[in-house]
Amino acid sequence: MKIANSTNELVITIPKGILELKEIQDFLDLIKYKMIVARSQASDAQIEEMTNEINEELGKWNQDNH
Repeated sequence: MKIANSTNELVITIPKGILELKEIQDFLDLIKYKMIVARSQASDAQIEEMTNEINEELGKWNQDNH
């Protein structure tokens, strides 16, 4: 694994076969979430409420699809 750090970016390379694509997608989704939250003007309470709603929907989706 390599990590390159520049002024505006952090580039991570991961050897193939180490992680499943779903794990990588989950990680990218987390980063996207953090980017959105960082730009958001929502209060912590609003973010927590939205997060709880998302988690509930994901729980329902996981039950229906597993």
